Amino acid sequence: MPLHTAESAFSDEVLRKIFSFESDLSDRLTSRENGKLEFKEAFDMGSADKYAKTAAAFANAQGGYIVFGVKDSPRQMIGLKTQNFENFDVGKMTAALNEWLSPEIEWESYVWDIRGYKVGLLFFSEAIHKPVVCMKNGKVMQEGAIYYRYRGRSETIKYPELRRILEEQKERERNLWFKQLKKMADVGVEQVAVLDLQSGEVTGAKGNFFISEDLLPKLQFLREGHFVETEAAPALKLIGNLHAAEGPMFHSTIKVPTILREPEILGAFLQRQAVINPTDYITSACYEQSPFFPLYYFIQQTTESIPDTIELIRNLNIKGVTRNKIIARLQLATEQLAIGKLSGGGTAAVHRRLLYEKLRSKSIEPTDLQADNKLNSQQRLLEAITHTDSTFEQEYIFRLLEEYYLNPLAQLSGNTRSAFRKAVCHLDIIWFKALVS
Repeated sequence: MPLHTAESAFSDEVLRKIFSFESDLSDRLTSRENGKLEFKEAFDMGSADKYAKTAAAFANAQGGYIVFGVKDSPRQMIGLKTQNFENFDVGKMTAALNEWLSPEIEWESYVWDIRGYKVGLLFFSEAIHKPVVCMKNGKVMQEGAIYYRYRGRSETIKYPELRRILEEQKERERNLWFKQLKKMADVGVEQVAVLDLQSGEVTGAKGNFFISEDLLPKLQFLREGHFVETEAAPALKLIGNLHAAEGPMFHSTIKVPTILREPEILGAFLQRQAVINPTDYITSACYEQSPFFPLYYFIQQTTESIPDTIELIRNLNIKGVTRNKIIARLQLATEQLAIGKLSGGGTAAVHRRLLYEKLRSKSIEPTDLQADNKLNSQQRLLEAITHTDSTFEQEYIFRLLEEYYLNPLAQLSGNTRSAFRKAVCHLDIIWFKALVS
């Protein structure tokens, strides 16, 4: 998943350097395409392979930006003409990059308004583990190829750069060994434990324990310099308790820190958890790519009012449109998230109305949600939920959403995932907004 690099990658200083104009009256830029910058007139998910090639070249070099809404020749601001960039599915982009490239690269997106133009930026970090390699053939990419950024072009890497990358990786590994050994010496060998990321076993001089298999894949590490321990920037949270594991081995199991991301936020809401730090769930939502996350359920678990929460979010040390859109949501007296209509004779409306009535009578069957390209049943059920009110049974709807949407969240299409978020937000409004002052 993309990391939140907004503080450095999209700082005012960086943006001013990229968008340096010839004069106060000109819409032409002085900056040129180079080893860290590429201009595109428009964004299109259909060109994901082209973006992946540029992303690989940046990752193998020093990182860089693709800027959308700027002509390259001449370098003229034209702005984004559609909402394709603002609305693109982050999960789909991540999946596309992972399909084309290995190892996984870090990236972030940003929308910026300047001189009346709206532009989009994708930032790709320099890879820690190089080289990043193309995994399959395509129109512009070749399986096994390694791409590198040369001035304003993304090309197959040449021998001098490849040799330098390999030597740098060896040096990095040596330095890492030295750093870890020094840390062990400083802490004291009897106080040190080693985590095996394959087995989950943590071994030290005083004994060992295991991280449960279901949690091990969720364990993530923050890059040095990216961790900020402030109330407004939640990173890792320790959950669960240490307890004896079953079986003859009599080891212990501990739940490890996990990042609060979309599955954790939506899961806490649908399972109606009384969370320890509800504010963390609210602020974590601001780091996501969509503004449609449940808010009122978590606010009513705090002692804060809506204005207090808005002020808290305003003070978050992040940039981007998500935070502002969440604030705008909280400022609305009423918020309508209904998708489509229940009335009408069209196929979608009739199907939506049928599922709406089945929700009321609690008679949804698994066959009602079978994949069907024409009826799109999964999507229609979510749309029907956005028309419900507080007279429907909460437990029943929440259980449906958890079973059919939250558990297979990673497999949902972009449109269905978006509708899922809006359905959850609608339920948050009708059942929990009135509990918040």
